[in-house]
Amino acid sequence: MNRVRQVFSQARVLLPVIHPVTEAKARASVDLAVRCGVPGIFLINQGMPDRAVLDLAGVFKHEYPHLWIGINLLGWLPTKVLARVAEAGFGGVWADDAGVEESSDDQTYAQGFLKARQSISWGGLYFGGVAFKYKRPVAPGLLGIASKKASALMDVVCTSGEGTGKAAPISKVEAMRQGMGDHALALASGVTAENVAAYLPFVDAYLVGTGIESDLGVLDEKKLRSLYDRIHSFSVQSSSPPPASSASSSSSGSSL
Repeated sequence: MNRVRQVFSQARVLLPVIHPVTEAKARASVDLAVRCGVPGIFLINQGMPDRAVLDLAGVFKHEYPHLWIGINLLGWLPTKVLARVAEAGFGGVWADDAGVEESSDDQTYAQGFLKARQSISWGGLYFGGVAFKYKRPVAPGLLGIASKKASALMDVVCTSGEGTGKAAPISKVEAMRQGMGDHALALASGVTAENVAAYLPFVDAYLVGTGIESDLGVLDEKKLRSLYDRIHSFSVQSSSPPPASSASSSSSGSSL
């Protein structure tokens, strides 16, 4: 089951990452994101203190009741973030490092989150970082194995390029997609309207900050709308049934 499609009812989604450097800038960015039609956002603790980020997320949850809100608190254990997210009723948790061990059968750290969510029957989305920037690298030949193991431990496997604002190699996301089948895959760095087309066949969710900002914490309307339109157009096309002629020809041709 692909949890991104299940939760958002879209084949591909853009989830802007809001850096709340000030409350006013965060409010303006969230308002713009909502007006552009995005189904959800992530708030990350880069700018404001952790407690202020959580408080602000609560305000946005009240003001935009239909907006899905996820939280990434850098430096916090995922299980600790889960406790706060579950208590406040937010939609998701994002951790840069889910602790998956691609070369081992021992997944004790990664299973810790799974056990924690099961203990409280949490039904939100967990975006777990695998082969993520500034974390332990994964050898290219083991990316498929890493993503396969991760898919059993989280709702959305989340990867990135080698640094903030740096695009991930297409070969990387393709290898991870092949390893995990139809399980949800997210990409969290270097995505822009200019390069997103190459990722659309492989990636379900796009967690984008730098690529749609004019300054830290300030979303750029032109960049946001352009990226949203390209992702949303692909999502609509992927969710629509094929034309009658295509359906007819495929049924009489070779199987996929």
